[in-house]
Amino acid sequence: MLKTILVAIDSSDQRHAVLVQAAEIANRFEADLHVVLVRDLSQHWELNAAVDPEIVTALETEVDTLIEEARKQLEEAGITCQIHLQDGDAAEEISLLANRIGADLILIGHRHLSWLSRLVEKSVGSSLMTKARCNLMIIVEK
Repeated sequence: MLKTILVAIDSSDQRHAVLVQAAEIANRFEADLHVVLVRDLSQHWELNAAVDPEIVTALETEVDTLIEEARKQLEEAGITCQIHLQDGDAAEEISLLANRIGADLILIGHRHLSWLSRLVEKSVGSSLMTKARCNLMIIVEK
């Protein structure tokens, strides 16, 4: 029985499909739904120089927009959720939050990265498979 579901979103297009699946599962099991967005500046490898205040402001605006869009999409599906905003390593923060809220399931999307991006960015899904203490579902949208 699933009582608590944690869905992790980012700025990728996969977030919409992940939220659709999360809403369906939460409805089916009458589970509490939590949404987390982790700000991990180390994943923005293209910003390897000193961070410009305008860039920081743009990233914060993007985060606010992503959270509001997620809340709206879930509300339209009849789901209320709790939103969490974390800073740090995505896999580490997701697994810590999952433990803290007693999640039975974590949902994440699969990002279709280029081979160069995969060399630079670590896979959150792979890391979560070793860190998470609950089930993990990776939503693949083609």
